[in-house]
Amino acid sequence: MKSLTDPALLALLKQDNDEAFNEIYARYWDVVYAIACKKLNNREEAKDVVHDLFMLIWIKRHSLKITTTFIGYIYVILKNKLTDLNRRQTLRIKHDVELVKTREETGHSLFEQFASKDTAQHLQLEIQNMPAGMRKVFLMSREDDLSVNEIAGKLSISSQTVKNQITSALKRLKSKYPFH
Repeated sequence: MKSLTDPALLALLKQDNDEAFNEIYARYWDVVYAIACKKLNNREEAKDVVHDLFMLIWIKRHSLKITTTFIGYIYVILKNKLTDLNRRQTLRIKHDVELVKTREETGHSLFEQFASKDTAQHLQLEIQNMPAGMRKVFLMSREDDLSVNEIAGKLSISSQTVKNQITSALKRLKSKYPFH
């Protein structure tokens, strides 16, 4: 299988050949994963995206119509998956920000949602235990009420990195203190 060209592998893939799929996976996984890691700055999310990409190739194997090189085709799929992920994260962040603002407008800050002072102290401790960069971005977002772009500008990092850090911080907090 290793000596076969991409078009030959794709022809076998369309015939449900597992070995052809495994060869395509082995041939391109590292490259696609490296690109996803660079774009996402998050290895776990990158693994998920790459897994989804190869699952899509397997699912659509019978109807694949590739007009460019196979790596070009994979890159387009990856780009679309990253765009979709970014869109979902942006919507999630907007939702979380709106929820916090709504709670603050009604006189209930995030910390006031907790029933006891002890729980609020645990939440503060969890925030302090975050990696320094994540903590800084999260606090700038929540305490300083800065937008993603404002934080990115002040810290000289990409907006996507800011979004990823806020999402990771919220996931971390929500896993221990579900406040929805």
